[in-house]
Amino acid sequence: MSAAASGQRVRPKEEVLLPFPFFDIPGWFFSSAKRPRRRPWTARRLFALAGRIAGARRASLRSDWSAVLAELPPHEAVRASAGMVVAALRLRAADVAQRCWRPADRVLASRTLSNMVVAAPTAAVMWILFRHSGEIGVLVNAEAIAVVGATFRGLIVLGRWWRDVAPPEREAQRRRG
Repeated sequence: MSAAASGQRVRPKEEVLLPFPFFDIPGWFFSSAKRPRRRPWTARRLFALAGRIAGARRASLRSDWSAVLAELPPHEAVRASAGMVVAALRLRAADVAQRCWRPADRVLASRTLSNMVVAAPTAAVMWILFRHSGEIGVLVNAEAIAVVGATFRGLIVLGRWWRDVAPPEREAQRRRG
């Protein structure tokens, strides 16, 4: 007599858990992947992100930001901490831009380097014109050569004004004063 005929409950066999279902391989491969549940951006998470972006040099800024967040209600704190992330990104971008200006500042502060920046392109244009059409070509295009030199000189003057960089005084001016 079978267990079902005698009135006993039949327990189903326990399935062995495998890394993937061998019985439904096409369904397993072609099923849509479940997205992991995303945690919402909270003020605490945004504040931590802003602190990491701002860097270790700005620890005092982080303490100021946390004081601001402590005074705000929770629904406004999320918006304020998102603004702190934007501010941290701007600070990092300003740091990168400042580092990129270092070579330009060195050129602007040196008379020798700035004269080389003006003379090299002007001489290159003269050489190209000379190789292409000889002395006549250089004389005919003298205005273009002067424009190249004046443009680079103007860029040096503009850069010194913009970055507030001044080269050292000349030797003759130091002796007079």
